Amino acid sequence: MRVLHASAALLLFAASVPASAAPPKGKAPPPAKTAASQVSTEAAGRAIGELAGKFKFGMTPEETMTLIETDIRAKFQTRIEAEKEAADQDLVRKERQDAIDQMRNSYIKFTGQKTGWDVSIVDREFGHRNKESMLVLWEKDLKRFLFFWNEKLYKQYIVYNAEKFKGMDFDTFVGAMEGRYGKASQTFAKKQTDDEMALDYFEWPPQGDFLLRAYDATTFYNNFCLSIIQKSTWPQIEKERAVNSPPRVRHTNAHVIDTVTQGESATDQNENIVDQLVGRKAASSVEQKRIEERIKRAAEKERGTPPAAMPK
Repeated sequence: MRVLHASAALLLFAASVPASAAPPKGKAPPPAKTAASQVSTEAAGRAIGELAGKFKFGMTPEETMTLIETDIRAKFQTRIEAEKEAADQDLVRKERQDAIDQMRNSYIKFTGQKTGWDVSIVDREFGHRNKESMLVLWEKDLKRFLFFWNEKLYKQYIVYNAEKFKGMDFDTFVGAMEGRYGKASQTFAKKQTDDEMALDYFEWPPQGDFLLRAYDATTFYNNFCLSIIQKSTWPQIEKERAVNSPPRVRHTNAHVIDTVTQGESATDQNENIVDQLVGRKAASSVEQKRIEERIKRAAEKERGTPPAAMPK
């Protein structure tokens, strides 16, 4: 049973439908409906569209950057006009230009050259050498990653600031989202061994051309994430990515460790990236120890040698 944080409870309450009148005598009352089950398809589709904001599938990177720049200029114009001194106005103008430059400079094409995003919270969200690119937008309570394929927007990946849902676990977060978008189903992925499964994401039924997913990224990043994907384009992107940018391993919800522990060589420049991400030695991570043990067992099984005990 999910215990909802106050803000989530309000969200569920707002999305719920008033209870119907009492059933006639002699008839059993209908089963109680959850808030998620009462969200209509139309309401869910509208809510997902609102989550997507001004960004439409098919927009080019330049169209997207121009739209964001227009919003930035409008936001700062009020502040500029509020300043009485010319010097203070110039300071705000500089801040405005810095915000525009930060946004435009965040645009990156994934051409095969290693980037800072290859081991990050979005490292599963793109493929190299597959005509893919990305733009980052910093907002008040979240970071929005905009992904393009063939120079057309097909996905948004929204990373919420940890403070926004402080005190919630992922189950509670999903419960809150179900109150707005309807009932979601769970999708599982195999870990390194065939007999182990891990929750990969929650997915909502398609609404028009929208696919909505929720990810638990709290293991290393302390974030909850939502992904809005263009349903009509996604299968072809996956098909071409499998050829042009095949993964070295099947990612799981511990994908950061997967990527690092499957480094291409002993001199992998990302070998210490986990330490940098979580601010402590990765060896102290119970999750990493489990993954290392699974990898070691699998490797030794392939070589036909009995597994050696892992150091404690």
